[in-house]
Amino acid sequence: MNRALVADVLLWSALALSLFPISARSESVTLQLRWLHQFQFAGYYLALEKGYYRQAGLDVTLLEGGPQADRPIDEVLAGRVDFAVTGSGVVIERLEGKPVVALAAIMQTSPIVWITRAEDGIRSPHDLVDHKVMLMPPPESAELLTVFLREGLPLERVELMPSSYQLDDLISGRVAAYDGYVSNEPYLLQQQGINYSLINPRDYGINFYGDVLVTSEALAKRRPEVVARFTQASLRGWEYALNNLDEAIDLIHRDYAPDKSLGHLRYEAETIRELVMPDLVQVGHMNPGRWRFIADSYRELGMTEGEASLEGFLFQPEQRYDYAVALAVGLASLCLLGVVSFFLFRFKQLSVALQDSNTQLEVLATTDMLTGVKNRHGFFEQARLALSQAQRSGSPVSLLMLDIDLFKNINDQYGHAAGDAALRAFGEALRAFGREHDAVGRIGGEEFAMLLVNCDRTQAAQVAERLLMHVRGLSIPVPDSDCCFRFTTSIGLVEVQDSLEAAQREADQALYLAKRRGRDRIEVVGNPATPA
Repeated sequence: MNRALVADVLLWSALALSLFPISARSESVTLQLRWLHQFQFAGYYLALEKGYYRQAGLDVTLLEGGPQADRPIDEVLAGRVDFAVTGSGVVIERLEGKPVVALAAIMQTSPIVWITRAEDGIRSPHDLVDHKVMLMPPPESAELLTVFLREGLPLERVELMPSSYQLDDLISGRVAAYDGYVSNEPYLLQQQGINYSLINPRDYGINFYGDVLVTSEALAKRRPEVVARFTQASLRGWEYALNNLDEAIDLIHRDYAPDKSLGHLRYEAETIRELVMPDLVQVGHMNPGRWRFIADSYRELGMTEGEASLEGFLFQPEQRYDYAVALAVGLASLCLLGVVSFFLFRFKQLSVALQDSNTQLEVLATTDMLTGVKNRHGFFEQARLALSQAQRSGSPVSLLMLDIDLFKNINDQYGHAAGDAALRAFGEALRAFGREHDAVGRIGGEEFAMLLVNCDRTQAAQVAERLLMHVRGLSIPVPDSDCCFRFTTSIGLVEVQDSLEAAQREADQALYLAKRRGRDRIEVVGNPATPA
């Protein structure tokens, strides 16, 4: 029998026994939350409400976090709590030799983003240079710092400030960027009618886990059965919460976060469900390869010098024998033997499904969710490969840098939902004009790029002209309105001669020239009218 399947059967045996606890006394454990009570921790509330912890023989106390609380990871390592919710930066602690163990990754992609005011025109990490930027203490916001390093931006050029946890500091303009959650602060800004922009690490190839459930290595080794029961009961709570949003929202509003409106909780719930991806992967799923990628990213970008092994970082229940309960476990196992054949049949199906899920997650890591084209990281990854192949065969390659004209005006006049509709329509247009081997991506904000393979400067200019005309003819409905709006695009074009980076710089300069010369036009690098 497959070892993983045996472990599953034993785990279910232990959980079955918890329905008939050998001891009438439940074991008390504590969970330190990452922040204040909100939908972000819905699964743990529902595990309490539905009795999943009680059925697992556990008496669980939830401890609220917040700006004044100690870091959850520090509480676990100091032995003051048994479990905690933290970010993917926890792997830094493990690399530095600290005895922490990951149990489950609740969010398959992190909710942490930079939030900026739309009126300031700050839409990319590069725009943050020489500005004041708020940052939660690491490793809480490690992925945000990683974006700066991945983009080659010197951290000394950014004035990093400890977060005040006061959104008013962004609204008043005291800081240029606020370290927040895509599931929380944007709702508050919308309620106040404040237009904002998001700088999402995912758009720059930084797609790490969010809200990781952890414990200490000491507890995982000393009481693996307690850790297993707590983890499974918590995940049951999450599955219930995500499948019953209305009930979860009402519970949280009534018992945990009465100061948060039902509208705010619903916004948070719907956003977090997208981050957890329960329809794509099993809740809590962790991919060892993805953890290695996250660890390597932190190491390569100088965020840690730790070289400790990740062996043992992901929780695996140890095989331990307790003869006092061996007979009871055996009896419970006998009851489960009737379903073992079903597990065997399903195991292969689940393995295939898991492979498919991991493949889809890799696609998601390189895709811009709003427009459906590649994100910045995905575009340059695909473009470099396409350029390398074209250069070996001697085929011409051209690069187009494109920008929606006066995009800020769209947001200001019609709202962010209309801006999103414009971005989606523009992304669809670029995909339609791109061929199978071309690369199309959203570089950041309203800026896009196309790499046209086997296409010289003249041919690329023809494609760009057709694209200009197509975009002029788009009519975008304003959400929740009977009116429509139109927009245009400006394009900088260059035939790639050497490196992709050099071509991007030249195409960017041509794009800015097109803007200065009136927009809705193309500037081609190498044309007499366009400075090279």
